[in-house]
Amino acid sequence: METRVRIASALVEGTSVRAVERMTGVTKSTILRFAVELGEGCARLHNRLVQGLCEPEIELDEQWSFIAKKDKRVTAEDPAEYGDVFTFTAFARRSKLVISFAVGKRDQATTDAFLADLRARVLVVPQITSDGLAVYVPAVEASFRGCADYAMVIKQYGYNKSPDHKYEPARDAHFIRKTAVFGAPDPKRMSTSGVERYHLTARHINGRKRRLARLALSFSKRLRSHRAAVALSVAVYNLARVHASLRVSPAMAAGIVSELWSVEDLVRAALAEPAAAPPVPQALTLPAQTGPVRQLPGGKGWLRLVTGGSAPAAPVAPQPPPVTPAPASPQPEPAATGQAAAPAQPPAAHREPTGQLDLFAWRPKPRTPVQLSLFGDPPFDPTTA
Repeated sequence: METRVRIASALVEGTSVRAVERMTGVTKSTILRFAVELGEGCARLHNRLVQGLCEPEIELDEQWSFIAKKDKRVTAEDPAEYGDVFTFTAFARRSKLVISFAVGKRDQATTDAFLADLRARVLVVPQITSDGLAVYVPAVEASFRGCADYAMVIKQYGYNKSPDHKYEPARDAHFIRKTAVFGAPDPKRMSTSGVERYHLTARHINGRKRRLARLALSFSKRLRSHRAAVALSVAVYNLARVHASLRVSPAMAAGIVSELWSVEDLVRAALAEPAAAPPVPQALTLPAQTGPVRQLPGGKGWLRLVTGGSAPAAPVAPQPPPVTPAPASPQPEPAATGQAAAPAQPPAAHREPTGQLDLFAWRPKPRTPVQLSLFGDPPFDPTTA
């Protein structure tokens, strides 16, 4: 067990298989065989632990890799698993937990299986945000059947690069476009930044160094090995790593476990985990509502404001333009008959408010049309025309 823990600890730190062989004295074939066994055990462990979640915000994204060779070099004689492969990830924005993952081609079949697995692990109606991949739309519709607020965040990359940003994808003026697809998602919570940041972490904690990088000598030779490596990295991230912003592991933040696991705890639990049936979808409930909401009768849900985060403010009367007081004119003398003169009315701008809101009290003054002289020509005079 001590040697197994040393091998697993080195693999999850991004160490290559050849380097682990030199560090531990275990042959390469034994390390590869143990890595597959450990990864498949982590997949079974994830299948049992990560379910029955109340995560109101979920982000979806996919990460590219390849098996044996890239798509442009695949021939007709190669196995079907060769070429580009993608890791689909469902990420909980609140607890930073990886809820579900799937490894396969970037097609409708893999996406449908991925969303069906996600649906079986949640208990509340979530707000789901993904990128602009078109296969997400029918998959979300088939799995959640209207019980989700779904939005897409599409990033527009341009082609105008400056020399100072040659290693960064070019962006246009309107880089991010957010679109509601199903339901009434909150625009303020439409984001895929969390899952994209997790993919950066996955590139560094995945076993067999740099498996998910685009430019590397280390890559998967079989789809089974790749899936096992992804499952191992997900289990380590969820159970055995402290998230910097949470100060606990994602599994602890989600209420799955009560303490941080060590690599030895993970190895023992994964190797002893038996095979079990996948989780079954449960009835979804509405999450707790905040802000301007009103509960519908009969416990049928809430009526909430979707155009803003607060109640609309009362209309405010327009402010009058600044008025320069005119010089005081001499008041007329009282009449000779002895009657008192009527008191002068104050200007309209200085009258006391009456307590009533008059939105049309201040109107712009009528404008007088003026004929302008263009190109030095004299102004048009209708009397001499």
